[in-house]
Amino acid sequence: MIFDNQSAVERRDRLREEGKIELPLNVDTKKYILSLIKYRDILISLPLMAIGFLVLWYLVHAGYSFSAQLLLICLSPWGTFLLILTLHHPDRKNINFFTHRVIWRIQFNRRQKLFVYTKGDFMSSKQKKNASKDIREQLGIKNVYSECYETTDNRFVKVIRVSSVNLSLLNKKEKTKIFQAYETFLNDLPRSMLPLQVSQIAQPINLTNYGRYIDDQTAKEESYPKAILAKSYLKYVDDIQKSKNMVSRNRYVIMARPFNSMNRKKVLDELERDVKIVSTQIENMLGGRYELKTKVLDNEELFHLMFACIDYENAQVNFSFKTALFSPLTVGERTYEEMSGSWQQMKTDHIM
Repeated sequence: MIFDNQSAVERRDRLREEGKIELPLNVDTKKYILSLIKYRDILISLPLMAIGFLVLWYLVHAGYSFSAQLLLICLSPWGTFLLILTLHHPDRKNINFFTHRVIWRIQFNRRQKLFVYTKGDFMSSKQKKNASKDIREQLGIKNVYSECYETTDNRFVKVIRVSSVNLSLLNKKEKTKIFQAYETFLNDLPRSMLPLQVSQIAQPINLTNYGRYIDDQTAKEESYPKAILAKSYLKYVDDIQKSKNMVSRNRYVIMARPFNSMNRKKVLDELERDVKIVSTQIENMLGGRYELKTKVLDNEELFHLMFACIDYENAQVNFSFKTALFSPLTVGERTYEEMSGSWQQMKTDHIM
């Protein structure tokens, strides 16, 4: 396996020496007749052209004399439509005006925008005709169960969050070493654990644990001014994680296994075992300061990940935490420990 360890600066200098430049543009595979008119546009507009010639033929046979002005009038709808097809999106030049202002608008108006969640089994085909489509069918996720997704096509899906290493700060030797370690990791994976999906997902920054830590540290503060200051700081932290400008990129390794009603429990146990093996191999892949950390997402984290993927903007509000200066409930230390343990167990086993 050959790795490209060149930085952007090295690549730019090499291309400059070769008298070349790199254009960061997508290759347009469409065929053009002229600089703006594509063969595809001509084919799409052919019906209007045919209608224009039919109207011209009818008018000539009705007694009108053929002239350039009459020809221009008959073909003006076709020319106007062809002109519209040559207009492009101001930012995305590969999308024309007709597509993003007409076709996409029609598709948006026709598609279902409200999805419901129905308890129990899915509706029958007869019931679906008179009801909105279930959100589970749209997402393909039937349930969040035992720290995994249960999909509508009968698969268990486990998600592992993996820490990252900033390769841009490493030298060529360190990069090569890390790439070789990753290659070894892939080669050592048993065939039974494949396919393996690696995804990078942008999510709202989550400072909930940090906020809870600050809240715990300042919970016994007796000074009222300091308590007010701590509360305002927690509000500031909460505003940061709600900001649309604060984004974190998380890396995930995703594993899935199909199951049926007969081997459901067995497949789930095998998947949990494979996830532990993969997590251990990832953590042992690199050593020293480059060591990676893994975390198997629990039910609540899986729900937040799904929420962020389907509604990113509102997912930022979903991460907010609430604090109070004084608790209206006073319990003993033993009762508090029991309640805290029950709460943590509930968070692990259920979707909050």
